[in-house]
Amino acid sequence: MQNLASLLMQMERIESEVNSRLSGLQDKLVQGEAGSGLVTATSDIWFNIQKIHIDREKLAARTYDLATLENVIAEAVNNAIKEARKLLRTEIGGVFGGQVPPEFGNFFGRSGVNG
Repeated sequence: MQNLASLLMQMERIESEVNSRLSGLQDKLVQGEAGSGLVTATSDIWFNIQKIHIDREKLAARTYDLATLENVIAEAVNNAIKEARKLLRTEIGGVFGGQVPPEFGNFFGRSGVNG
């Protein structure tokens, strides 16, 4: 029974530490770029896109068809999400000694939990 109590206490400590780290990141924003800086997407740690910026000078300097511009925007958004996942992986992994448990795998995307 003492092992169970110890395990429960350890789980509570881990939960508290994860919640504390997530709370510290609550207002953190990350950015992803594409098209050599043509498009920048800004996301919070929950993968909500907060802002899309299109550099007007770079847009005017070259002719883009609509499909290409849409692809560059999508790439910037995906890059912002990757940055958010990387930040979360680092913070959550720190609680577990640098390794994110497999149970968190889907949260961090298809690239793998520790990669």
